[in-house]
Amino acid sequence: MLHHKTNGFAAKMKKWGYSSLSTLLFFAVWYALSAAGILNAGIIPGPEKVIARLFTNLFATDQFAVHVLPTIRRAALGFAMALGIGLAVAFLLESVLRFLRPVVIPIMHFLEKLNPIALFPVFMLFWGIGELSKVLIIFWVVVWLIAFHTIEGIENVNPVFIQSAKSMGARRATLLFKVYLPAAGPDIFLGIRLGASIAFIFVISVEMLSASAGLGWFVQHAKHQYNLPNLYSCVILVAIIGLLVSALMNRIERRAFAWKQDAIQQ
Repeated sequence: MLHHKTNGFAAKMKKWGYSSLSTLLFFAVWYALSAAGILNAGIIPGPEKVIARLFTNLFATDQFAVHVLPTIRRAALGFAMALGIGLAVAFLLESVLRFLRPVVIPIMHFLEKLNPIALFPVFMLFWGIGELSKVLIIFWVVVWLIAFHTIEGIENVNPVFIQSAKSMGARRATLLFKVYLPAAGPDIFLGIRLGASIAFIFVISVEMLSASAGLGWFVQHAKHQYNLPNLYSCVILVAIIGLLVSALMNRIERRAFAWKQDAIQQ
């Protein structure tokens, strides 16, 4: 057991080392090209200026502090709504409303294909230019991912498990929590993980279109002012937060489905 944990820790450190090395190499190449004058400083400033501005905006001023929270709040609200409704719709269509699947599923696929950027002005017409339209368009983007991955996960549950549970007198609630959720869990969480990442990515686009605060607004404002250090430092901050969101979801997935990894290794 100890040997297994040691190997796992060593593998994690090796993976972290490779990732760190590639990141350092990226910034080293950026600095070398900038110092050699190969990169146009009027378009891409040196990394030392961008990193300095990043730390200044994070710790010496409130430039980023007033914009990070609105972005995270919008993404989190839209994602939470999509999570609740997406899971509910999927389980309803796979249980008590299964007879509606031939009608509802094609409509859902059609709605999923609608371009959310093109839909955003329509959302603003109905719900105004405030927070609600932004949260709802994020919900719109994410809910289909969660719903379809949940439906796929439920449909992939081994029928033998279901029949065995029914033969032992399992009721609908028992089937849901003891059979469907554990068996379909990895597929469901894949949709949740992708939805969380896309919610954060898409909120930046929405804020660039219509917002008075947020990281997307900050990028757009820096572009209009031609403040390149602010622009690139915000892009790096967005990437860092995106990586943190992905790392958090991966950690939750590993803890929730540790049994899956154990089964694979065996």
